[in-house]
Amino acid sequence: MKRETSNEQHVLSVMQKAFDKGQQGNMDANKMLHWLKQELQTAYTFNNNEKAL
Repeated sequence: MKRETSNEQHVLSVMQKAFDKGQQGNMDANKMLHWLKQELQTAYTFNNNEKAL
């Protein structure tokens, strides 16, 4: 349960960063989707590496 909450909080944090960047006018929709994908994939990779260790 703790890990699920951690993952949810990470996703919310990434979404908030994307929203903030969008508000600053630095991203269009395509850039935002690419950025979100990169951020979430990076976190997923780190989490899987931690499990393997």
